[in-house]
Amino acid sequence: MSNNKLDHLKIGLRSQDIQTSIQDVDLGPLNVETKNIRLIGMAERLAIHIRGADVIDDYKKLEYIASQFGIDSLILPNVLGILEELEWARVEKEGSRIKKVEENVPYFSDIYSIAGEYFENTGHSEIEDATIAVCDSLAMSPSTEEEIRKKIGLDDTAYNMILDIGKSGKIIGQYVSSETKEKVLYSPLYWVENPDKLETVYKLLKRFGADQVYNALKRIKDYQGLPLASDILKGDYNALSEDMKIISEAIRKGVILAPEVNSLKGNKNFAFTPYVGIPIEEKITLEKAMCILSCIRYGEHFGTITKIRFPELVLDTLLSPPHRTKTPHSEVRRQYALLVGRGIGRIFPDRNLKDRYYFELIPTEENKKAVQLAKDLLKVGEAINSKGVSPDLQKVLFYPGSYKEAIRTLPKLKKPAHISIKTQEQVLNNIMDALRGGSV
Repeated sequence: MSNNKLDHLKIGLRSQDIQTSIQDVDLGPLNVETKNIRLIGMAERLAIHIRGADVIDDYKKLEYIASQFGIDSLILPNVLGILEELEWARVEKEGSRIKKVEENVPYFSDIYSIAGEYFENTGHSEIEDATIAVCDSLAMSPSTEEEIRKKIGLDDTAYNMILDIGKSGKIIGQYVSSETKEKVLYSPLYWVENPDKLETVYKLLKRFGADQVYNALKRIKDYQGLPLASDILKGDYNALSEDMKIISEAIRKGVILAPEVNSLKGNKNFAFTPYVGIPIEEKITLEKAMCILSCIRYGEHFGTITKIRFPELVLDTLLSPPHRTKTPHSEVRRQYALLVGRGIGRIFPDRNLKDRYYFELIPTEENKKAVQLAKDLLKVGEAINSKGVSPDLQKVLFYPGSYKEAIRTLPKLKKPAHISIKTQEQVLNNIMDALRGGSV
């Protein structure tokens, strides 16, 4: 293995990325080769989402929150043990039963560095080191198989293991360059962390004459959170429109992000293009913003009773003190459950009206940034109506269910047995080649 060491920040970031990508994947025997990465990634994600809670005296609620990040109730005590070692939490027990958890999680600039240092100083395997190194390298640039193996110093067995881990979670992809005929590896992380490259992509699309691909991507850029066809992740590829086939391929490459909301109308995916100006250590802010806006888009397009008509006004209400919905409502407890589970807000009852509840944003810096970023995403390509909020708006906002990060939707994408030339998959491969070779 190569002796080139990553800094602690990168180790922490990649551990979280890898754990998120394989959260819903059964790696079989390779679970053993990723156990330390997964534990650190779980600890980071849980820490980020409980920060601001101060004291959690309802352990079942904590189990519910943890389950959304791939942390089974049997594993949760181990993850809390790591948080205690990091001095990010204090666990109070009554016998063997966990009674209360007090969090003391630092700001983002510290989380990944501290977690990365902890990982490096505790037991882990060479395969885990190399998996982190490969993912970090591909986040910076697509590379040929030969370049990666030479840079990281991998033998055949280690290389195949890492490729299996990365491909299983779709955090590593592979194609054959039409120009050099070499195998090229890439990661969807590249676009998330280099969103400025999308402008280059648009220029390349014009160069290749791929107007259909350009228009499909621009459609999303102009309406962040675009609802996608329900079949886009189900493998029914031939049933998709040409635009959706192109979008499906762009999701697979990571050019488009497609988080999933599961609520009253079933699973829905919402398309985003990566956002410029977010430091890589604050990617979770973008993820929270996409979570918030995806929920609003769900309410706009799939509301069952009434639909959200003025989304910006909803966000303004959450940003302004006291950061809560203006009137209590009986459905709030169900409607806001998704955001409560992500550590974005809390629900509390009205003092006077029985069975009426408020939703309140937890006003941490990252949560306020996430709401503001959701506003920024919302404004792209959309004319905001300045009229007042409809009386029904407070009745329907977010729906009960779950949210899956964009990277977790990738393992669901099934490669079709036959791809029509019209999908222009090769255009995206050519773009990756051009970016890799710097010929732009």
